[in-house]
Amino acid sequence: MAEHDEVVGAVEIARRLRVARATVDQWRQRSVLPDPRWQVGGRPAWSWSEVRAWAEETGRLPAGPARQ
Repeated sequence: MAEHDEVVGAVEIARRLRVARATVDQWRQRSVLPDPRWQVGGRPAWSWSEVRAWAEETGRLPAGPARQ
């Protein structure tokens, strides 16, 4: 699957942005994180390209090779 089609959950977002899972939950509660596009197994899921663009725009994308 191409990066722009990659589906990620809150755990994966936290890992890629190098934050605690609780931080992702807080972003959702505060309506800071983009809305999830899908439900997978009853859990919210996002397009990684949308989350990455949001993280870049808001200064939340960490520098370094670990980001995808």
